[in-house]
Amino acid sequence: MPFTPSGRGTVYTYTEVHRAPSPAFGEEVPYTIALIDLEEGLRLPGRLTGSDAPRCGARVELDASPDGYPVFRLLPEDGQP
Repeated sequence: MPFTPSGRGTVYTYTEVHRAPSPAFGEEVPYTIALIDLEEGLRLPGRLTGSDAPRCGARVELDASPDGYPVFRLLPEDGQP
């Protein structure tokens, strides 16, 4: 049986990137990278969107990503999309 994660979880920790690691990311700074604890028990890195003020423990949901890397969207405080 294949494993299919729900894509929902919480922010374990995060960092805001203010200096582009390469010229390819120059127009994207600042951006937020986070470690997400998925409901299924896995911890996954990804970009974080949806707020200028993330916090550890915030609820997130996997969002679409054009480049195939995980992007998580912060959910409102009430947990609803």
